[in-house]
Amino acid sequence: MKKNKMKHSIYIRIFSTFLLTYMVLMIGFTAFLVSMEKEAAGKEFGNRAQQINDRVEEILNNNIDNDKQIIDLADVKKEFVEKSPVYLLNGAETAIFTSDYELIYSTYSTKDYWKCIYREFEKGKQSKDRVGLLKIDDWFSEEEIKKLENYLYAKPKAENVGDLAGYSIHIDSFWVDDEMIIPHSISASRMYACEFDEEGNVTSRSGTISKGNFYFKDYNNIKNLPYYEFGSIIPEYNENLNSKNQDELREMVTDESNLMNYLQPVEKWWFPNYIKPVERVNILTYRYYLVVPYQNSIRMLDDQSLYSEFYTAVGIDINIWERISSTLIYVWISCLIVFGIASLILSNQTYKTYLKKEKIEKQRKETTDALAHDLKTPLSIISGYAQNLQEDVHTEKREHYASNIQKNVERMDKIIHQMLDMSKLESDSFKIEFDEVSLSEISSKIINRYKSICDEKSITVSIAGEAVIQADKILLERVVDNFFINAIENTLEGGKINIEIIEDTFEVYNSGSHIPEDIIKDIWLPFKRGDKERGNTKGTGLGLSIARSILELHKFSYGVKNKEDGAAFWFKFK
Repeated sequence: MKKNKMKHSIYIRIFSTFLLTYMVLMIGFTAFLVSMEKEAAGKEFGNRAQQINDRVEEILNNNIDNDKQIIDLADVKKEFVEKSPVYLLNGAETAIFTSDYELIYSTYSTKDYWKCIYREFEKGKQSKDRVGLLKIDDWFSEEEIKKLENYLYAKPKAENVGDLAGYSIHIDSFWVDDEMIIPHSISASRMYACEFDEEGNVTSRSGTISKGNFYFKDYNNIKNLPYYEFGSIIPEYNENLNSKNQDELREMVTDESNLMNYLQPVEKWWFPNYIKPVERVNILTYRYYLVVPYQNSIRMLDDQSLYSEFYTAVGIDINIWERISSTLIYVWISCLIVFGIASLILSNQTYKTYLKKEKIEKQRKETTDALAHDLKTPLSIISGYAQNLQEDVHTEKREHYASNIQKNVERMDKIIHQMLDMSKLESDSFKIEFDEVSLSEISSKIINRYKSICDEKSITVSIAGEAVIQADKILLERVVDNFFINAIENTLEGGKINIEIIEDTFEVYNSGSHIPEDIIKDIWLPFKRGDKERGNTKGTGLGLSIARSILELHKFSYGVKNKEDGAAFWFKFK
């Protein structure tokens, strides 16, 4: 229960820290990206506005005299409608002013104005197509506009020849006042599919036109306007360009006060900077405004005012989110995955470290308790014998008391020295010296060292195999010594000990009882023994721990396993 609570606490803390860090970084990155994109959008807008101004100059140059005065304003307006420069930048609004800030032309709402194409004939000249505007509110009721829009923007799906493919809206007769169309009669006719392309799109259609079947109205032509007999209404309605924001944008570019205010800071013309948005329309949509002088030149007059023959005012709303959304979504999701994985890995590692620390703390406590237990017994004996000597009790046993005191002191000294050895082996500064080592030679040496004890217990010892490996000879001899001593202590009289060196494995087997499964994993820890009765063995409980440290220094894998009639300690060498 305690571990689960700690695990939950660790995960919550780390995930919360990572989430907070992630949010701070992502918000900062988003703000930085928005700032950079605003600047990039301003530069891009400036370049596209320059292209619009080039188109404006092209139209103006065709309709001005040597003094840069417009020859025929009507022709200029017609040409602007026909070659509308705003199509060079989708969603932009444009207005052209004279040097006196008089509005010459401005873009129009395709919802309020419909574009009409008609052919103009002049004596002695080749006919050409002209473009005019029809202001629908001036000539049609709301009901009529709705019906006409249904015809104009209808997109029936034609699948076979003869299917309805749309409608054709014609102006059968009309007058032209500058660029404005004054309708006399309008026809709405059904058009049927005649031909299809490979993708199933209608490429040719036909129908019968009935003149004036939709609208007919007389007009008193007191201004003696030119009259034409045939024209077509071209559908170009774009809902995005007829929103409230677009109307506000159109008003901004046509307002001469904005133009005059823009021209006031003279410094901007001599120290150009990137174009900044004039206002924020919503969270991530910004409105840009730019005035480009005719031929990109502007003069300063004697009264310190700026002068150019014409000005082109361009405005646009740029949705920064549309420009950066794919990048932001990718970065946010990618970083969320990375942060999530990182926090999960760190949480797992932290929890493992906690468990390891808890285990080490538990082992430390057990080791301390075991050490206290192992030192307490000889200390009690020493204390008792010393007290007898001091009180001069059983004087005939003085030599016996002194001998046992010496033996217990040596036992405690051995425990302390082995603990110091184990600490030295586990320190980072300890270095091992590699040399060629014969495992068979070491094993034979250890067998001879304890031959008398084995003979005393009638233990049969055998050795098979040979391997010469790279290792620290003194340390490896200590491992084999500890394995062999452990085998002797756990082998009954008349038992057997087998040392086998097979391929890459060294194994010491002893007959006798199995190691209890509940402690087999902890047997390599200090003061962990296979038997429950600690006092029944003369060992210090540190031998296998020292062996473990040496094998880990050599990076040899090791272990212990129960066999049918005994147990075997082993390690694998390289």
